[in-house]
Order: sequence, then structure tokens, then C-alpha cells
Amino acid sequence: MQKPVLVGDIGGTNARFALASRQDGKLRIEHFEKLAGDGFASFDDALEQYVGQTGAEVSAACFALAGPVENQEVTLTNRGWHVSASAVKARFGLQDVCLINDFHAMARAVPEFAYESFDCIFPGTPKQGAPVLVTGPGTGFGVATLLSEPEGRWRVVSGEGGHMAYAPRTEVEHALARLLMRDHGYVSNELVASGSGLDEVHAAFCEIFGRPLVELTPEEMRDRADSGDELFRTLIEVRALAVLGAAGDLVLANGALGGVVLAGGVSERISDFLKTAAARQRFVTRGPMSDYLQDCPVWLMREPAAPLIGAAAYYEQHTRP
Repeated sequence: MQKPVLVGDIGGTNARFALASRQDGKLRIEHFEKLAGDGFASFDDALEQYVGQTGAEVSAACFALAGPVENQEVTLTNRGWHVSASAVKARFGLQDVCLINDFHAMARAVPEFAYESFDCIFPGTPKQGAPVLVTGPGTGFGVATLLSEPEGRWRVVSGEGGHMAYAPRTEVEHALARLLMRDHGYVSNELVASGSGLDEVHAAFCEIFGRPLVELTPEEMRDRADSGDELFRTLIEVRALAVLGAAGDLVLANGALGGVVLAGGVSERISDFLKTAAARQRFVTRGPMSDYLQDCPVWLMREPAAPLIGAAAYYEQHTRP
């Protein structure tokens, strides 16, 4: 990558932009800006502010967006923005614009970091050459699988795995699932574990515990949990178990014995709940296939720039002969 590439990480809450270039063999970003999505009517408006603030002069861009990309167009899953690569090229005078899913970018970033830089959730031994699962809840619940290819290249298989059905196991989880099904019809892992479903899960737990619904921020819920409030400790524990339950299922489905990398803001905020014995059991317990997961390591990525690095790495490989 000779010239800087404009990169973006566009989620349901924030739009992050930067310029990326490879220096001394490592991808680096500069001119980073985080913009609140609620402050803009469209993606183009947010990008226009970033370009105006930084005076960025680039000819190519790669944007990672929280939604399914088809024919280089995407409508964000948790925000009504529609983005078209051809329209962005025309408006901003760029020679090349590439759109990819945000968790596609997150997965592609993984090889750009040493595993020692990740937090260890569960130790294990990654199987050489096996797929790596990258997953976790933020505003939504992303899922992608990373595959190694010859000549140092990487391929990412991404979809909408966060919308797979939630699988309750305990009495309180079944009660939660019944209430969510009553109100929403379909209960996904994203609804239970992600930021976009937190208000619905909170309301259901208030009903389960027979307590009035009081509007609280995620930080206030965490404070109450840390103070010993049973409702909120149970709420966070159930969400953590949903993350590890989904991850275990996905490892089985994808043969992802190269390990699991958890990502997303919610994963970071509940990381201590992800490390419990109950969470470990939720990840590995699969009846006759439980041994399959025993030595599969699980890490947590805390690098906020990872999707930007991943977008740059994807674009670099995409344009490399």
C-alpha cells in the first residue's frame, strides 16, 4: 500500500474514519475521528464532515459497515443509512471505493495483530491451518470466519450469524426467551446479547423479577450489578452465556479450531462475566461433542481501530496481484 487509503468503520452508533497506510511492514492509521451517527442524516454527511475537517486527499477508500453488502450497496442493520460505492465515488471524486461488512473487516484485522496482544478468555491450543471464528456483540452481533490461504493471503466468510436463534438452557433463560418471543416473535442471539436489544432484555427481566421498569443506561445497569443487585447480575450473566453459547455453536458449525476472537463493545464491557466457570461450560458443553471444544482457545480483542486496520488490509489484498 503506497498511498494512504481512506477507511471507515460505520456501525449502528458511531462512524469512525481514518487514513491508513503500511509503514515498516505494519498497517497504521492517522487522522482518526469518531462521529456520533445520531448527528447526521446520512453516511455521506458524516463522511463530508470528516473530509472537511481533515482535508484528506486520497483516491481510494474502503468502508466497513454494519449490514449485509450486496452489489457494493448496503443499508445499515441498526441505522437507516443506505450507502452505495458508486454514489460515494461520484460525490467525493474518488477513483475506487470498496464496501465490506464490518465484521468482515474485524476478522481480516486479526492476522495484523499478534495473539499476545489479545486478552485470554480461555486458554487452549489453536489448530494450525484451521478457521478462526471472529464474533461478538456490539450494537449488533457480528460473525465472521477467517481462513488462511497460500502466499500470506486471507479469506473471510461473513454473513448474519448473529441473527441465529437464541438457545436458552436454564430456567431463567427459558423465561426470558418466552417473554421476548411473546413481544417480538423471534428471539435471536443479537436480541439477547447486543446493545440494540438491551432495553428489551431489561424490560423482560423486570417482569421476571416483578420489579418496575426504570430507564437506565448500560453503565448504570453495570453499577447495580457490581453492587450486588440480583436482577442486573443475572441480566449480564445471561448475556455473557448467550455470547459463549453462540460462539461454541459456531465453532462446531465452522470447524473453527484455530480459535475464537471475541470483539465488540459489549464483549469488552462484560469480559469478567465471559471468564467465569459457567461461561466456560456454556462454551464447551455440547453433549457427545464436548471434547471437540475443550482445547479451543478464546481471546478478546480490545483494539478499537481493528475494523479500520481490517478494512485497509482487505483493500490492500483486494488490489494486490
